Amino acid sequence: MARSAEFWEFFDTQAAPHLALREQTLRQVFTHLDTLTGPVTIVETGCARLAGNWAGDGQSTVLFDQYIRCRDTDSACYTVDISPESVAACRQLVSPRVTVTESDSVAYLGSLAKTLVSTGKHIDLLYLDSFDVDFVHFYPSAVHHLKELTAARIAITERTWVVVDDAPPTGHFVQPSVAQLTPIMPFTVGGKGRLVADYASAVGAQLLFNYYQAGWVGF
Repeated sequence: MARSAEFWEFFDTQAAPHLALREQTLRQVFTHLDTLTGPVTIVETGCARLAGNWAGDGQSTVLFDQYIRCRDTDSACYTVDISPESVAACRQLVSPRVTVTESDSVAYLGSLAKTLVSTGKHIDLLYLDSFDVDFVHFYPSAVHHLKELTAARIAITERTWVVVDDAPPTGHFVQPSVAQLTPIMPFTVGGKGRLVADYASAVGAQLLFNYYQAGWVGF
């Protein structure tokens, strides 16, 4: 699929300068989508909720909307959020090309996955970003994101990219001196992606990147 000059101008001039920790991984996501032929299906949990909040939440729904509108007339984006306020705000930020649904994300993904499969479709990008994370007490958020992944499982192929936001590397260190930190175990995916990473390792999915966001293929 040819790159859309219109989308990449938008990304490079309006989004990238403000995306902070998400810039390099979101760039990788859209570069990958450009390699796919035909319409693409993007499914997101946790919608954009504040205009211009690029560094804060990444404005991913806005970016996905811009991408599919510049790509073709048939690609689709579905996003879900349990907050009615967030859903109402998101609908003001994106075009009708994005289906914005107020629902529990796990239940929604289970239903959407069945609908997609029944019409011969699958998910090309599953972007998980619901349930705000506490990086110290990460478990509730991490469990929720693992539930989301498994709920969507029947619409995920071995080529589907699964990306989890707020999932930076984490590790344990000792400090031999003021200027030195020594890791005592390998880095692992943290935050929202901690349990998705465990599952990915168990089923042999490939880790594509792990910066502030983590991404895999091969589920």
